[in-house]
Amino acid sequence: MSFVSSTYLFFLAGVFLLYFLVPKKIQWVFLLICSYGFYLYGGVKPLFFILLTTATTFGAGLWMGKYEREYKEYLAEHRDEMDRSERRALKAEHNKPKKRILVGVLLLNFGILLLLKYYNTLAEDFNALFSLFKYDLDMPLVNLILPLGISFYIFQSLSYCIDIYRAKYEPERNFFKYALFVSFFPQMVQGPISRFDQLAPQLMAEHSFDLEQFRRGLLLMGWGFFKKLVIADRAAIVVNTVFQDYTEFNGFQTAVAIFVYAMQIYTDFSGGIDITRGVAQCMGIDLVENFQRPYFGTSVSDYWSRWHMSLTGWMRDYVFMPMNMSKTMFNLGKWSRAHISGMIGKQLPSYIVTFTVFFLIGIWHGASPGHLAFAFYNASVIVIGMMLKPALDGLAEGLHVSEENFAFKVFCIIRTFIILVIGKVMVKAVSIPAAFYMLRNCLFNFFHFDHFRSLMNAMGMGGKDWLVLFLALTVLFFVSLFQERNSIQGKDIQVRDVIESKPLLLRWAFYLFVIVVILIFGIYGPGYNATEFIYRAY
Repeated sequence: MSFVSSTYLFFLAGVFLLYFLVPKKIQWVFLLICSYGFYLYGGVKPLFFILLTTATTFGAGLWMGKYEREYKEYLAEHRDEMDRSERRALKAEHNKPKKRILVGVLLLNFGILLLLKYYNTLAEDFNALFSLFKYDLDMPLVNLILPLGISFYIFQSLSYCIDIYRAKYEPERNFFKYALFVSFFPQMVQGPISRFDQLAPQLMAEHSFDLEQFRRGLLLMGWGFFKKLVIADRAAIVVNTVFQDYTEFNGFQTAVAIFVYAMQIYTDFSGGIDITRGVAQCMGIDLVENFQRPYFGTSVSDYWSRWHMSLTGWMRDYVFMPMNMSKTMFNLGKWSRAHISGMIGKQLPSYIVTFTVFFLIGIWHGASPGHLAFAFYNASVIVIGMMLKPALDGLAEGLHVSEENFAFKVFCIIRTFIILVIGKVMVKAVSIPAAFYMLRNCLFNFFHFDHFRSLMNAMGMGGKDWLVLFLALTVLFFVSLFQERNSIQGKDIQVRDVIESKPLLLRWAFYLFVIVVILIFGIYGPGYNATEFIYRAY
């Protein structure tokens, strides 16, 4: 069931109406029924996999919780009889079975994810690789079911298990309440990846109808529909036209298409998240923010701290920090400082962990060569930036350039954007050689502006569509600029706050205007598929 379909809107209308009519004590039960109904709309067979993940992670949480309680009870009885080393040894002994349980549930669920999502891609790649050496490997391709939301709900449920292992909170004892946390329907298509202690209490809480919250949720949904239907799906026409037949276009057209692709992927993904968060907010539930104006990032690291924040936060908390603080990396750091001089010797473990994290981020998005190249490229840029930072800081100090200088910030934003879109081309292009061809085309064949109108029309859209796209991107830019400025100044003022501060008549005129704009200028109909998101949750 697509977020941008009439079926979904009717589904939401029914959910909103009944959610506030059913007794508050069973609102979470109603949400669970709606979530599984939403999931079953796509077919019965995928239900097995979400139930398997739910059952195994729920059971693992209870099992690890039992060992944690035994440890705490024994420690409470014998604390006075034990010194620090004995207490540490006791904890290590109780952690051994917990670790075995955690490793088992991680291997099982990540194994399912890898099998369903990547087996056929890897089989094709290995067959092609071995054919280069005149060997017919002939790994069979299998017609596998790819359940909706599998990447998101597996990461979300495994974060719960890791937190239980770390004794961050007590395990949930009600299977059905836990099942709602795993399957909450608004976030099944695109996330965000929520944490149990942030989302579960809200799902179980009793919610009364709040007109202000409901209105703010609808406004956020409207903003998401605007970004998705008016910008992203219109931009897709240009992107698909140019990227598929990339040899037919000059450097200027290619550069325009690359820029438009950067806008498309952002508005598609963030638009879907806005719809998700808006739906939840209408019911009084706050989902975590997933974007903070990433294209205003002043470095690649800054960009990744703003883009798909729930995924990067997951990687930071469950991969980067544990690896960086592990005994292996500690020993490697001691060795590298002793044997390698300079910045590399000091930061070698961090470089290795950074490449590992981005490899996983690349694999999470897909197993194609483009995704792997994208991951390697981003990690390389960040590591090179870490290596050059002392020299660059010294250069800036010598030139008396302040990081707070407006012109310097603008330069950093533009520089970072250019670096980023190079990596994005690797993902979208039909192949890695095609990506390099397009980038070379931009660099060496850019200044061709003859018959400007014909050049733009050849990219799949007429003048009216280009005008709509330009105006919509202008609106997006100024709204983002308003939000960024308020964030820098420490003000918690949203565009929605400004709208809601206006008189009633003006507000409703604005609401109707937005609805009309989306209905008239949204891309949906014959020839276009507005039902799919780039980041659809597989």
